[in-house]
Amino acid sequence: MLLNINTKTHRAEKRQAKRLQEFGFDERGLQDVLFKTIDRLFPEDELLLLMQSRVWQEEPDLMALNRDGDLFIFELKAWESYSANLLQVLRYGQIFGSSTYQDLDFMYRRSYGHGKNLKSAHQAKFGVDLEESQYNRKQTFVVMTNGIDHKTREAIQYWRRTGLDTRPWVYRIYSGGADEMLLEMSPFRVSDNPYEDFSEGYYILNTNIKNSRIDHESMLSEGKASAYYDPWKFKIERLGKGDVVYLYQSGVGIVAFGEADGKLVKSPYQGIPAEADEDYSMKLNRFQKVTPPLSAAEIKKITGVNYVFMSTMFGLDAESGKAIKNFIAEQGANTSLQARRP
Repeated sequence: MLLNINTKTHRAEKRQAKRLQEFGFDERGLQDVLFKTIDRLFPEDELLLLMQSRVWQEEPDLMALNRDGDLFIFELKAWESYSANLLQVLRYGQIFGSSTYQDLDFMYRRSYGHGKNLKSAHQAKFGVDLEESQYNRKQTFVVMTNGIDHKTREAIQYWRRTGLDTRPWVYRIYSGGADEMLLEMSPFRVSDNPYEDFSEGYYILNTNIKNSRIDHESMLSEGKASAYYDPWKFKIERLGKGDVVYLYQSGVGIVAFGEADGKLVKSPYQGIPAEADEDYSMKLNRFQKVTPPLSAAEIKKITGVNYVFMSTMFGLDAESGKAIKNFIAEQGANTSLQARRP
């Protein structure tokens, strides 16, 4: 819901949502926008992205797995009051609902092109070791729908009452200024993450050591912030000049930090020509390593916030970001003083 508020009278009126057709915008155009921002909409701390749809293939737009190995099937339809919105995602359930672990592993390897198997990737992300038989025992169907698309939303309610786990992913469109369309949409989440929307100039970036020590060491040796493959690499595009980035090593803590120079660099992943533009990076000025590293428990104690460190990158509120920076400075001063003592 979007409210128009009169700052003088303090009265609020609900702004009326619109349909795509009123802006001359089609479904393909909206889907293109959504895929370009999927890193902001997809909950990577809760779901492991298995695949994105390929052109001319009968596949859902996205498929993912949760901690328990359950399969989430996403259909990002943009047309309103169109029965195929829901029927299409259910058809994908018919096609992929019986997929074995081997089938899912093949999809994962095809999507990412690296040697790591799905079981190892799932264990690295969620810290659980599932048997192959535990994958895809349940399916959840997620269909995108306009907030004013009552037909699709009623159908979703019906299927939920019958025991089928279907969920709406609601967006709304409003008029903006001249030649402007406002899109209101929250990230799809299994549960709410109150820390995901901060954008106040401080970030924690995972060094990817669980997937590749080479990635981790290159960030530390070259003083840079990097992320790899889509949708994760697009997170680096969010960084602005002067933003403070804390490099976080899984299982260890913050090991270095610096200030983004604001210049995005696109490179082949680990120098492999076939992996062109799969490494997005940004140089970190005033780069320094943190010794000893600042652990997750210490970060939570300093900030008073129970952060989850599973995401590639997430924002901190300015107060927390400054508190961490001040603590590191004090820790460094104390370490230096102790080293000078006879």
